[in-house]
Amino acid sequence: MSNHTSNLQIEDGLDPLEESQIDGAIRDVHRISDNTSTELSWEQRILTGRAAIRTFEATGYMRLPNHGADRIFVVSSLQRLAYHEADGNSVIDIAQWCMEQWLSLLQRSSEDSDALRGAGQAWLARSQTALARIHRTEGSSSSGSSGRPHSMSERVSYSTAEEARDAERAIMEADARAHTADYVEARGTLIPAVDYFVRAVELADRDGGLTGDLLSEAAETNMSLGNVEYSQNQEQYFTRAIRYLRRASQIQGFRLSPYLQSYLDDYGRLID
Repeated sequence: MSNHTSNLQIEDGLDPLEESQIDGAIRDVHRISDNTSTELSWEQRILTGRAAIRTFEATGYMRLPNHGADRIFVVSSLQRLAYHEADGNSVIDIAQWCMEQWLSLLQRSSEDSDALRGAGQAWLARSQTALARIHRTEGSSSSGSSGRPHSMSERVSYSTAEEARDAERAIMEADARAHTADYVEARGTLIPAVDYFVRAVELADRDGGLTGDLLSEAAETNMSLGNVEYSQNQEQYFTRAIRYLRRASQIQGFRLSPYLQSYLDDYGRLID
């Protein structure tokens, strides 16, 4: 059996054939999650992922009382496969199956930080379609990779009335854009993403499992939402993002990406 299969046994209600099928399906998920491998084409990866899902459904694997770590690996890997396109386009059936698994896990335990993170990642991935359209329309990204805390920068005093008027005009224009369909769609997906990530961070912190990766991901999600929110709502998300990044930078052995470190350096001094 693979290292990621946790001793599937008869006591789980499985016969030897089902055990073998599940073990094979998990091995297949390993194969399709290896981005460095050229063994499988993109089409083959999709077909293999769908076949693995059929096996998990037929055997009831996702409902077994044990094997939690394996399930997280399976769903996370298949979700990355489903959202392989950077602009948020997905393999709809696989993406939907993954979301259903996160929700099912959370119905069993609402304090499963891994499932909360997975659900947050799903909503964040969905947001990329609208964010990509905003980027193409405006020529500047509103995704987490280019967040700018407008409201914090506007704390700087203006030296002239003209500068103040320009700043006010910029805010009005930004709020007008926030009414448009792409911004509304982006907020509709990023708000649940932020909610799931906030809860995942809280629980991981409580349980001693907080990582720099989770904090960074949560920070970027807040930055994304801040960039598509109305001006009066932005600061809460940028503030939380800075606090997450500051916390991540203090974790021994973890390094922020150059972009996030630069973001923290530029704006961290504005947040207590």
